Amino acid sequence: MNDMNRYDVIVIGAGVGGLSVATLLAQTGRRVLVLEQTDRVGGRALSFRGEEIADRGPAWYKDMLATQYTCLAGSEPDLETMIRNRLLDGYTLDLGYHAVSVNGAGYMLDFEELIGGLDEITRHGAAYATYYRGEFYQDVIGGTIDPRIKALAKSKNIHFQLFYTEPYMLNDEEITALERVSLQEWGEARGLTADDVLWTCIRSVATLFSTINNPNDISVGDIFRYFKHAIGPKLSRGLIRYTGGFVAGGTMAWPRAVARRFESFGGQVRLGHRVKEIRVDNGAVTGVRVVTAEVEELEFQAGVVVSNIPAQQTFRVIDRRYFPERWVSDTEGMYGYGSYVPYMGLNRLVMPEEHSRWGIKNDCVLPRSEGFDWDVYICWNIQSVTDPSLAPEGKYLYTAYLPITEKESLNKELVAKLIRRLPDFMEEVYPGFKASIDWKLDLVCWKLEGVAKSISQAGTQKLPVRSPHLKGLFFSGDTAKGYGVAMDCAIASGVICAGEILGRDFGIR
Repeated sequence: MNDMNRYDVIVIGAGVGGLSVATLLAQTGRRVLVLEQTDRVGGRALSFRGEEIADRGPAWYKDMLATQYTCLAGSEPDLETMIRNRLLDGYTLDLGYHAVSVNGAGYMLDFEELIGGLDEITRHGAAYATYYRGEFYQDVIGGTIDPRIKALAKSKNIHFQLFYTEPYMLNDEEITALERVSLQEWGEARGLTADDVLWTCIRSVATLFSTINNPNDISVGDIFRYFKHAIGPKLSRGLIRYTGGFVAGGTMAWPRAVARRFESFGGQVRLGHRVKEIRVDNGAVTGVRVVTAEVEELEFQAGVVVSNIPAQQTFRVIDRRYFPERWVSDTEGMYGYGSYVPYMGLNRLVMPEEHSRWGIKNDCVLPRSEGFDWDVYICWNIQSVTDPSLAPEGKYLYTAYLPITEKESLNKELVAKLIRRLPDFMEEVYPGFKASIDWKLDLVCWKLEGVAKSISQAGTQKLPVRSPHLKGLFFSGDTAKGYGVAMDCAIASGVICAGEILGRDFGIR
């Protein structure tokens, strides 16, 4: 074996979690290699320019979506016509809905501070509101409560603020115990479900953080941990100004910046390298076997291998005989959560300017009576108002996500109902919306969350970052132990994993 192919650590996958652990390890002087099967870093945090989609064609775009558990379920007009008429030129489309929690002031900021900052990254913050029965109620942020919510809670003697204050009264053991308690159970015990307006506002925020529709399955402990440890310290520093926000230029700008930081520490990223096998000898990992985009087989050696692929797919790259049968079945049985993710190009704004700058949530676009596990929620933004670089001048980019279960996301009939319903829903709220649509892409991701943050899987219940069965095997990403929403969850996992490898405590709780 060529010494150039020997590393201290090999990381499989250049997603957010993989890049996070790799960068922290490279910062300590370790020789680290990141292997990525696609032609770009980011994992599910990908972005595409419309010109790139047009130049490389519909088959390429669909293949790229498929690498991240996403498909094109429909479009108007058809994708070929969009490409032929260059309707997507000037737009930047993220793969999925990629708002960043508290505009990047959560675990994302913790990680950035650990690696010395990412000065080239800009974020555009967004306030969020819940639309319910014809009214908009602004989210609690930085301790500020919508006056109507405050008045309603006072008149009915309902302690609405408990959702936001109770986390700070709990120790970590109590929060861990609450991982197995549903939002619905917790809310009923405190009388918060007694008023539908107040409860809808709480539940819509909980779904935003958990990406789960059903309040009986949302882990309240997972949300509380994020409030206490990711948001709490930033409140005291005066850094929490927004509920969410977007990375300027598209979400992929962030993993690209992290990759540059990683390489500045001496790390190496090899794109177009798909891992076929994790090598094992005498109970310890020894390296990996890969195939390149040119179909060349290579081997790399390392005593530490970090898998950033979804945990359920672990045994596609490593023989299951190295693990207890129960551990294999439990790992393969973890379930994710999916989403219908529409993009629309608009020729004008038909909503008030203030609304165009919000992220707007609604607890029911389609009721569960239509065949869903629970009423289907939506969160949408006019993303190009927040970040004008994402759409051509005079045009606007609408992005949204409607969480659905993994099974529902693979059910064409249920997905078709959502595709048909969405324009009508928006028209009901904002007359003239349908006429403002130039084009629409209907994407479906069946792993919006690799492991759903449910009462049986959240937080500490996920796959441990260190394998208990093979020496040198570690896991990162949103399917391994980590906390928080979406990208923050993957980042937290990467930091926890790096701490395990280095024997350090980076403070992620």
